[in-house]
Amino acid sequence: MFQLLNRNKTSIFVLTKHITMDKYLYRVFLLVLCGVFAQNATAQEPTTGFEEGNNQYVMRESNLSDIGTGKKIKPFTFGAEVGASIDMAGNDLSTFDVDLFTGYRSSYIKCLGLGVGLHNSFSSNRYYVPVYFLFRSNLLKEKSLIFVDFRAGYSSNQMCKGETQGGFYGSAGLGINLSVSKKFGSHLLVGYNFYQVSPFTDEKGAYQDINGTHLVSVRLGISF
Repeated sequence: MFQLLNRNKTSIFVLTKHITMDKYLYRVFLLVLCGVFAQNATAQEPTTGFEEGNNQYVMRESNLSDIGTGKKIKPFTFGAEVGASIDMAGNDLSTFDVDLFTGYRSSYIKCLGLGVGLHNSFSSNRYYVPVYFLFRSNLLKEKSLIFVDFRAGYSSNQMCKGETQGGFYGSAGLGINLSVSKKFGSHLLVGYNFYQVSPFTDEKGAYQDINGTHLVSVRLGISF
């Protein structure tokens, strides 16, 4: 009887902990999302209107991907991404992802540098902390809507409480520039992610014969 009550208390505590964590993470995600939409509404010039000193109604070009070879931009960038990754193998390893990155940029290269992430499982105490080299590049030098994203590095993984393992981390993705200027950019990224994971025994004592985790991610990012 007492064992059953203790188990119920433990289950309720774990469930309450995850609900509280998920609510906090979703609030962060919503704040970043609202910031991106607010920036898009204020930073972009109207595509139509009256020019100053000109009574004629004219069409103007949007500033989407407004980084060309003839425009001076700072060679340094940093930014953040939030999103989620879905476990394609159904091993209950889907995660909420937060990433930070920084590096060199040009009119063609969006970022060549380093990144770090915290990818926390939705339904367990498991998480990944990848540290990686990042290469992100536009497909075209000027006014490119699409870009590619490649990452490779090392990830420290907690697959069960009190046990940490590590291994290779790799990712490849395709992104869309939502808004880009000389000072600010926002993007949407869809990618494939791989974590090198070894078999482990979970908190319930069950042996998990997992050799690598494969996930598909969707992330919303900003850069400065």
